[in-house]
Amino acid sequence: MTYKVVYQLIMKHLIVLFSLISITAFSQNFDKVDAIVLEYPRFSKVENFAKRIETDFTKDIDKARAAFFWLAKNIRYNLRILYNPKKRSYFFKYSSEEEKQQKMQALIDNLVNKAFRNKTGVCEEYAQSFKKICDLLQIEAAVIKGYVRNNSKEIGIIPNSSNHAWNAVKIDGKWLLLDATWAAGYEYNGKWIRKFNNFYFDVSASKIFKTHFPEESIWVLRFGRINIQEFFNQPIYSSTYLRLKAELISPQTGIINLNSSENIKIKFKNLDHKLLVFYTIKGERLAKKPKITRENDITTLTIKNPNRNTDLVVYINKKDALHFKVSVR
Repeated sequence: MTYKVVYQLIMKHLIVLFSLISITAFSQNFDKVDAIVLEYPRFSKVENFAKRIETDFTKDIDKARAAFFWLAKNIRYNLRILYNPKKRSYFFKYSSEEEKQQKMQALIDNLVNKAFRNKTGVCEEYAQSFKKICDLLQIEAAVIKGYVRNNSKEIGIIPNSSNHAWNAVKIDGKWLLLDATWAAGYEYNGKWIRKFNNFYFDVSASKIFKTHFPEESIWVLRFGRINIQEFFNQPIYSSTYLRLKAELISPQTGIINLNSSENIKIKFKNLDHKLLVFYTIKGERLAKKPKITRENDITTLTIKNPNRNTDLVVYINKKDALHFKVSVR
């Protein structure tokens, strides 16, 4: 019997707008690995790249880091696709599960080969390329598809389809999470800014569901207990905030509901008093300093009621940290 399938690679992608470099959950220092990879040529074939990694490194964690770092440094995000999201559809026939898997892998391999030749892509290229390298190195890895957010308009709203792809890699029996797309840079005023963000290599289980939510339940079960509505109801977190040891106590939802007489209060546990904290209200030109009070390890930011529905951004050390929607009754 012959079957037909349309294999779709998601082309609607989000990229992170926050670029502060931070400390990874993995304890190893990768300066030596990164220094070696910085001397690599801009490989045009994934097989040649994998062979070079195999030659230069013995530990699987170093090999995974080398693949991640090179991809983030050498593949430029395709902004044309960001601004014109669509799906790439591939039609093929198959007569057995084995043939189906072979043809799907051929499509993915072609995608990876083009990314290496052209040095451009979106999240699918980054994620599939990382997995292909790991396959060649005989390191277990997976592509995770799911949801990410970077705009306050997305708070509380679940889209019809997933919009991102990232990776997990198994090192010494432990799954590590990473996102080479978000590590590669960010879009600013219509341009791609290359700026490596170390935070997205080995994102901790306690942080990942602040920014990424998998489609497949197995990845949710492996790293936490949260449902998709809870994920989308959160504030928008950037790596600026996530790299801190601070914990957001309240509000834990991204929509702040106020009466007309109430001010906004944001509470943190263990927020370093040396940090510079400001906020902006959408439509206002200047950033302002909130009233800051501290009691033991709890820090409270008090922000004057904007008297309208709007967006609020909290900045820490001049970087986006948290985004909220404000709803005034």
